[in-house]
Amino acid sequence: MMSAAYFLITNFDSDADTLLSVSTDVAQLAEVHESYEQDGGMTGMREAGEVEVPGQSTIRLQPGGLHVMLMKLTRNLEEGDEFELILNFTDEREVAVTVPVQL
Repeated sequence: MMSAAYFLITNFDSDADTLLSVSTDVAQLAEVHESYEQDGGMTGMREAGEVEVPGQSTIRLQPGGLHVMLMKLTRNLEEGDEFELILNFTDEREVAVTVPVQL
């Protein structure tokens, strides 16, 4: 079972920051992925790795672009549920966000 998470990351600081990884207890594996266009016009998806967030900017994680893939879910996610997603940034800084489940 898989799902995806979409949200905004805003860096209010003047210096760039980097999202290194994501984690959650609702999936055995959580990765930042990006959608891309393959040869012949087909769309694919691949792991994005680290994501730089320039100073004074917002990065949008959305369908068809950057997003968090939640793979091997540990429980069913139902409309109205919420779960915690941990965003791991540079300098060993973690930011916990509450993600509402929408179907």
